[in-house]
Amino acid sequence: MKNLFYFLLFSSLIVSCGDNASDTAETTSADDDNTKATYEKNVESFKKLCKAWEEKDIEGALSLMAEDFEEKGTGLGEPDRTKQEWKANNEGMMEIMTPTLKQAMFLPGVDTTTLAMDGSVRYYGIWNFASGEKNLDCKVYGSADFNDEGLMTTLTHYADFGATMMQILPEEVVAQMMGGK
Repeated sequence: MKNLFYFLLFSSLIVSCGDNASDTAETTSADDDNTKATYEKNVESFKKLCKAWEEKDIEGALSLMAEDFEEKGTGLGEPDRTKQEWKANNEGMMEIMTPTLKQAMFLPGVDTTTLAMDGSVRYYGIWNFASGEKNLDCKVYGSADFNDEGLMTTLTHYADFGATMMQILPEEVVAQMMGGK
C-alpha cells in the first residue's frame, strides 16, 4: 500500500509539472511571435529611414524618429545628438554629399541579459558616399531601438566616416570639419 501511495504521488507530480511546462511553452511561443512581429515592423521602419536618407528627405527621416530620439556618437570625441541636432547635422551633410545604400542585411537585436530577441534591429551595410566626381564605399554596422509606437529612439552606427569624408570632400570642407578655416 505504501508503494502504491508513493507511485500515485510521484505520478501526480509528473503530470502537474508537465502541464505547467506546456503552459510555459505556449506563453513563450506567443511572446516570441509578438516579438518577431515587432521586429519585422521595426525593420520596415529602419528601411524607410535608410530610403529617406538616400533621397535626402530629412523630414521623412524625422517622421520615423521619436521625440526623444538620440543618435549615439561613436567616432573619436563625437557627441550624442538629439533629434534636432541630427537634423542640423544631416542637412549640412546632404548639401555636400550623396549617400546610397548599396547592400544591407537586417538582423534581430537581442536583450543583452537574456540574449532573447527584443524587437530592436541590427544591420550591416555598404554605403556609397559621393561628392562631386569622387565617391567611396564604406562598410557600416548599426543598431536601432524603437518605442512601442514603432518610432526609432536610438541609432548607433560604426564606420570610418571621418576617413571616408576626407577622401571624397573638397579640401576646404575637410579643413572646416577639422576645425580649420
